[in-house]
Amino acid sequence: MRLPDHLDKNAYGLYLAGMYLILATGPRAAIEGASKLLDALGGFGAVGWWELERRQFKLEAYAYTLEGAQAGVGAIAIAEPDLDARIAPLEDADWVKMSLEGLPPVPAGRFMVVGSHDVGKAKNGTVEIIIDAGEAFGTGHHGTTSGCLLALDRLLTRGKRPQRVLDVGTGSAILAIGAAKTGSQVVVGTEIDPRANYIAGLNAKLNRVGPTVRTYVANGVRRALIRSQGPFDLVFANILMKPLVRLSPDLASIVKPGGRIVLSGLLTHQEPAIRRAYGQRGLVLEHRYRKENWSTLTYRRPVRAIS
Repeated sequence: MRLPDHLDKNAYGLYLAGMYLILATGPRAAIEGASKLLDALGGFGAVGWWELERRQFKLEAYAYTLEGAQAGVGAIAIAEPDLDARIAPLEDADWVKMSLEGLPPVPAGRFMVVGSHDVGKAKNGTVEIIIDAGEAFGTGHHGTTSGCLLALDRLLTRGKRPQRVLDVGTGSAILAIGAAKTGSQVVVGTEIDPRANYIAGLNAKLNRVGPTVRTYVANGVRRALIRSQGPFDLVFANILMKPLVRLSPDLASIVKPGGRIVLSGLLTHQEPAIRRAYGQRGLVLEHRYRKENWSTLTYRRPVRAIS
């Protein structure tokens, strides 16, 4: 479940107070349809769904008013009659604690993304990345983030340890931190949102990689300050399909020959557009990882000039 952008986990309890919870369980298609319907209706602070067990999914939505909750349940009953949507009471609870407990550790190859409440629980040899639920994107629970970590793990396993790393749209800095904790010497993160950039810096300090990870507010990678720290052995860009296509010439030029670009934030059906854009730049698709409807693509720049 995703909080509104202006709230962090410390505001979670105040945010939920006085709200109304809609619950529904059922097959994926119906649950996904109900989620899209509530998003379209508006008036909900958070709408989320996930898998409980094989072929059984759960929807939770928080309405600002009782009338809004009732309207949501009524709309679901019409659009998805197989779902038994209902309004459930919100009991007094420590919502901050519960929100953290609801984000279990996430394994991704040698990496384990944990909240502060789970630090030290991973087995020896695991690289812990400490990320608490908050405002910036990236807790490891999303398929795109874990896909990027798995791409880094694959490179490390093959002996390709990147010394200079660029993380475009760094969010929580989870990927930058993972690179720094596995030996990268220069790690640069960029963010278009100053608040997210601030949070990325805090996370780097929390993980004790502040001196290695440097984050900047930038739209793209054309700032002289960013380009001066390249070319890069590895570039992450976990954003969206359209900006990935738009940035293809810049990313292709900022990665060194023999280096890799890991792209994510795209749905599987969007892969052809990415393959056209990056193939035209002379980049070679080296690996593809898919999780649910999300894709992570690793490209290699050949050791020759890109035309």
